[in-house]
Amino acid sequence: MFVNGLAIATAVATFALILIGGLVHGTGSSLACPDWPTCYGTMMPKMEGGVLVEHSHRLAAGAVMILTIVLAVAVTRSRNAAHRPLRPLVWLAVALVFVQAILGGVTVLLRLPTPVSTAHTAMSLLFFLITVYVAIRSRPANAARAGGVGSATALALPQNVVRLALASVVTVYFQMVLGGLVRHSGAALACTDIPLCRGALWPLAHPTVLIHVLHRLNGVLVAALVIASSIATWRAARQRPLLRALAALAPVLVATQIWLGIRSVLSFLDLATVEAHLAVATALLATQLGVVLLGRPAAVPAPFSWRWLRDVISLTKPRITGLVVATFSGGMWLAPGHLPAWRVIMTLVGTALVVAASNTLNMYLERDADRLMDRTRDRPLPQERLSPETALAFGVLLACVALPLLFLAGNAMTGLMAGLALFSYVGIYTPMKRHSAAALFVGAVPGAIPPLMGWTAVTGRLDGPGLVLFAILFLWQIPHFLAIAIYRANDYQRAGFKVLPMALSARGVRIYIVLFSLGLVAATMLLQPMQVAGTPYVLAATLLGAVFVGWGIAGFRRAAAAAWARSLFLVSIVYLTLLFVALIIDRTVV
Repeated sequence: MFVNGLAIATAVATFALILIGGLVHGTGSSLACPDWPTCYGTMMPKMEGGVLVEHSHRLAAGAVMILTIVLAVAVTRSRNAAHRPLRPLVWLAVALVFVQAILGGVTVLLRLPTPVSTAHTAMSLLFFLITVYVAIRSRPANAARAGGVGSATALALPQNVVRLALASVVTVYFQMVLGGLVRHSGAALACTDIPLCRGALWPLAHPTVLIHVLHRLNGVLVAALVIASSIATWRAARQRPLLRALAALAPVLVATQIWLGIRSVLSFLDLATVEAHLAVATALLATQLGVVLLGRPAAVPAPFSWRWLRDVISLTKPRITGLVVATFSGGMWLAPGHLPAWRVIMTLVGTALVVAASNTLNMYLERDADRLMDRTRDRPLPQERLSPETALAFGVLLACVALPLLFLAGNAMTGLMAGLALFSYVGIYTPMKRHSAAALFVGAVPGAIPPLMGWTAVTGRLDGPGLVLFAILFLWQIPHFLAIAIYRANDYQRAGFKVLPMALSARGVRIYIVLFSLGLVAATMLLQPMQVAGTPYVLAATLLGAVFVGWGIAGFRRAAAAAWARSLFLVSIVYLTLLFVALIIDRTVV
């Protein structure tokens, strides 16, 4: 009982601290104390004006730090078995509160740099989530169920409902971090018209304006997810009045939040309105986390380990992500024009993150099928080294970071294509594999988009050469993945996936391989008349194309089977690599 009361007190104090932090910025008191950790050289300055606000924030932070340390000690010393899994989290909270204090100091000493201030916001919200988690999981009712898995299972919501709520937690968290970026970058009044911004849905304007627009657009996504989660929770929690109350409260908070956001702009950042906007957002974050935790009363967090971290990273399929980023870089490098170094780096990071998000969500959706396949059964999800919720939250978080980054560091065209690639891969291709062999052609679209994204990141438009790069990657993927499907046919059959080698005769599949290989070679020749490549590249592309097509034709031999298909798969990788090497040499050396 003591531990739970202390955890609640820490969560409430953290909520108040977040609001005081908002007050510091809203009153322009962020630099009222120009030094740190003292204020004008003393720990207790004269409390008036901006110093009153800023130093009160520091004192409140000190109180939260003390509460957190006491909570960590209490949880560690507790003999309650239900508190044992919470020990790593409370000590993580202690570490975060110290990191948060240092970030606050750096923010003051460096005179409010936007990245550090935004990181300060993100860390404070993460810390708040941990305190709410500990407060809910340390409840006496939860402790009583620790030994009764059956009763806890009976009280649990369906997994899909909990996971929808979890996705909403991640998007609300990201929306609040984005709101912090809006606040600290001075973008809060970059758009003063509603619902458009400067007369457009996505104006051609300074990145500061686009940050504001992105915050608005992401708010629509958050509202849709929270409402969908609330409807699903209300329907599933017939015997859970507290969950139903949270489900009813969340849409009210969303509607209030939207109104407060509009009011903040129209009132030119009225202090009370802005503070209420922050308070309601924080309450919404806690509400959605409450749905997740109350919906899974028996769940406990997995302990952190380096193996756990490696497993999380493996969800992103690093080798595939690296290959896709390389094709994106190729499109960017070939495009006419120049980007500042910071935009190049940010678009590369954004592309890596959106590919990582696609791979993570794909592994989340296919975790059951992966158990049945030799090449995938050792992955973290089939082996249950990671929970599905971890993969879902990680994938959604990566997507939430990646898409805004590409919109802001790249442009609207690049961001839209990244969104199309993510949606078509996760939302169409992944489920379609179980129903139609035509999924191969659908899946080749997101696989071919990255070089086109690289092109548009520089040019801001769709051009012929960019579309040719798309065509090359699209056509290359067909023989590449058909080769995999041939020598992994048994795997796919066990998993229930529909692939062309199961729908067509062996001869028919080989005809597809040769026809698309010929189309691929033809597409590679188009780069010369478009003045993207010269004669040396054409000669290399012709030679490589002849070898690749010839390897495909070799599949018509009677003896050609799995060994030939595997060799074709390897040849396809070598072919694409050498093709891009030839293109680079042609552009730089010749």
